Amino acid sequence: MTDIAFLPAHQLAGMLRSREIGSLELLDHYLRRVERFNPALNAIIWMDVEGARARARQADAALASGELWGPLHGLPMTIKESFELTGSPRPGASPPCARTCRAAMRWRPSG
Repeated sequence: MTDIAFLPAHQLAGMLRSREIGSLELLDHYLRRVERFNPALNAIIWMDVEGARARARQADAALASGELWGPLHGLPMTIKESFELTGSPRPGASPPCARTCRAAMRWRPSG
């Protein structure tokens, strides 16, 4: 069987909608992979783990009550550090970002 980390987003989204897997469970799977592989890759420079877990819990609760946020509902994702996210560090600058960029704001309602 293919590791769930290598499944396409549309298949993962379908699994979330059918409740074969929960958002928090999927997020934790990816977080374990980040913990395992990122030290050598240095691909992810900042994470809001608690915020991601809170959002995953909200996604699971919403699905349980029949609410669907959009095609990406509950799907974990990373956002390149060049996009501003409130509270994230800014490469080569301080203080942390005070706002979230428009592109990231548009992704959030999709799930």
